[in-house]
Formats: sequence, structure tokens, C-alpha cells
Amino acid sequence: MKIYLIPILFIPLFFIACGKDSHEHISDSEHGHHVHVAPHGGQLVEVGEHGSGFNLELVLHPDGFLQIYVLDAHAENFVRIPAYSMTFEIQDINSSTKQILCEAVEDPVTGETAGNSSLFTSTERIQEFIPFKGVFTQLDILEFSYENLSFELSEIPANPTE
Repeated sequence: MKIYLIPILFIPLFFIACGKDSHEHISDSEHGHHVHVAPHGGQLVEVGEHGSGFNLELVLHPDGFLQIYVLDAHAENFVRIPAYSMTFEIQDINSSTKQILCEAVEDPVTGETAGNSSLFTSTERIQEFIPFKGVFTQLDILEFSYENLSFELSEIPANPTE
């Protein structure tokens, strides 16, 4: 009886050890690291140190407005921040500079409000400025402050859920 009991005790350990990570990664074998998948099919901008910072997902709304989702370090969960807006500067292909204001989006279904939201949208259409180089001169996410966070936007997929 003892001989049969030992293998039975190890079966649960087998299933636990073979479980998947709580988030998906796509391997980049060329560089030996992984990348996170944008939940809305947009472009991710890493904020802070990999794995312990945040991500911004940039998505082009079908009407031409930029949507910015604030996500956790693995781009899995939304992160509500106490901001009413966020601003970044862009430099287009003609080297002209422009400030883009993005306001918090309120959602009565999720309870998000201006000052407690994970989604921001530009107050003007941005598709005519693409491609551009952008920079958040100051970005506050929770108790963390980031300066001169730069990104490039050469093409951005439209949000397929809208």
C-alpha cells in the first residue's frame, strides 16, 4: 500500500509545477528577453524599470483621438491614477513641437472618475501628426514621478473594440 501512495502524493505537485505564469510573454530570442502584449492591440511604452514600473498603452481611437491606458508592470491590469490629465510634447517630421493634452475618461460602469482613472484621451485628433517623437516631460503614476519619458510613434493600430 505504501508503494502506491507515494506516486499519488506527487501528482498534485506535477500539476502545480506545470502551471502557466500569471501573464503571457512573447520571447525575443534574438535579444534573450521577453515583451508584454498590449491588451488593446496598441503600442506599449515602458515606464520605469522593467517588471517593477508601469506601461502606457497608446491606442488610436477610430475618430482619430489618442487613448492612453495606464497599466501595471506586465501590462495586464489597469492602474487608476489620481490625475485629471496628462500632457506630452510631440515633434513631427517637420520638427515642429506641439503639446498634446489628454484628459481622464470617466466611466460610471467601472467607477472611474476624473482624478481616479486609468484611461486618458487626447482633446484633439492626432492621426495627422503621426509619425512623431513624443516626450512626457513629467508623468506622475501613483507615488512615482518620471521625467523626460520619450517614445516614438510611427504607426499606431486603431482600437478594434470601438
